Amino acid sequence: MLLLQMFLPLYDNAGKQFPEANFLDLRQELTTRFGGVTIYSRSPVKGLWKQDESSVTEDEMVIYEVLVDKLDTSYWTRLKLRLQHTFRQEEIMMRYYEVTRL
Repeated sequence: MLLLQMFLPLYDNAGKQFPEANFLDLRQELTTRFGGVTIYSRSPVKGLWKQDESSVTEDEMVIYEVLVDKLDTSYWTRLKLRLQHTFRQEEIMMRYYEVTRL
């Protein structure tokens, strides 16, 4: 079984909050397709990275995760491209891990 995670920004580069509909639509899609989704939204995750030697950029994000039996690379690639467009990001971080249920 695989645990797939998506890191979604709460704000655009100008500091404006993304519409709640962006998050609700994704929640509905993942719940319908995979039977559920876990959303870490109570304490936003902070992401920091160096743009260059003199500046650091910070994002506040929520994490969406789903359990899948196998990786449908085509679906996840399309979703990633769509999320990058929706959230106006150069890249949306998505990752997966192999997990074992206890």
